[in-house]
Amino acid sequence: MEIDEYILALHRFYLNKPRAALETLRKFGDAETAFRHDRQLRYSDDLKRDVAKDIAWLNQPDCYLLKREAFPDNLLSIFDPPNLLFAKGLPGVLKTPAHRVAIVGARKASNYGRQQATNIAERLSRSGITVVSGLAMGIDAASHEGALLGPGPTIAVLGTGCDQIYPRRNWRLAERICSAGLILSEYPPGTRAFPSHFPRRNRIVTGLCEATVVIEAAQKSGSLISARLAASEGREVMALPGLVTNAGAKGCHQLIRDGATLIESGADIQRELGLEGTPGLQLAGEDMLLRPELRQLLACVEREPQTIDTLMTRVELSIEELTVSLISLEVQGLITSDGGYYLATGRYDLS
Repeated sequence: MEIDEYILALHRFYLNKPRAALETLRKFGDAETAFRHDRQLRYSDDLKRDVAKDIAWLNQPDCYLLKREAFPDNLLSIFDPPNLLFAKGLPGVLKTPAHRVAIVGARKASNYGRQQATNIAERLSRSGITVVSGLAMGIDAASHEGALLGPGPTIAVLGTGCDQIYPRRNWRLAERICSAGLILSEYPPGTRAFPSHFPRRNRIVTGLCEATVVIEAAQKSGSLISARLAASEGREVMALPGLVTNAGAKGCHQLIRDGATLIESGADIQRELGLEGTPGLQLAGEDMLLRPELRQLLACVEREPQTIDTLMTRVELSIEELTVSLISLEVQGLITSDGGYYLATGRYDLS
């Protein structure tokens, strides 16, 4: 596919002003004409070198450029949609009509928060729902990991160029996403992490989706910015409650007080979106056979977190037997522990 260098140049010139780029295109008809006749635009030598780098990156396998006509309607309808998106991965992910849900939350997430994000994302993926997040540490990474456990694709929206994975430790996760989904960025290749990029990135994360789910967020956090963006665009906002003693969950509690839908599982999200009948594959753990004492222990931590001292009063097990049983359930991914509290992950159906 032939790449229009002037489109790339205009995108770089108005990188953080996509509406100005759009107005310029509407005025002059195409980017080349705009550079020839608009006195504000100058195709400098530096800009030409940058565009040459963009074209070199786009000529690599599985790397391509998405223009507005390829955007899903959800993204086009936000207040400030990007003009171009650089993409790497499976080209059909955005072309195929699909339900998409954003999952966002704390970078310094608890074990409980990460496990819940993984479980919820896996459930959504197995139900044919595409999980969208931002590839950050904590909840974002756990959400992508959970989605990759299912058959559905996952989309990571970056605040850097697609060749500048941030944080760097997530580069392997990014490679797995590219092989089963898509990474996107409005920032050209070579763009490094800069604080102001990430709040702008968030509008694309939520803009692609019909709902945004917040899992663990402090009262002043980027995740709440995402929730407000989603609400301002008329999208569903949902939040997972956490421990009242966890300061990192207070943002979620505030969202719920402000009207966000309280959810406890991926099934709740499906129900809120009217997708509870969506066919899906069996979740991990649903076909496991547990010993009666393990089922009893799992039932004790199904509704709310419990300490080992509380569990000692509720099950007829010695401290040694209880410790071994908890380890067994945690290894199987059926419970998670955080700060001395144990809670069921929801991956086993006790009914």
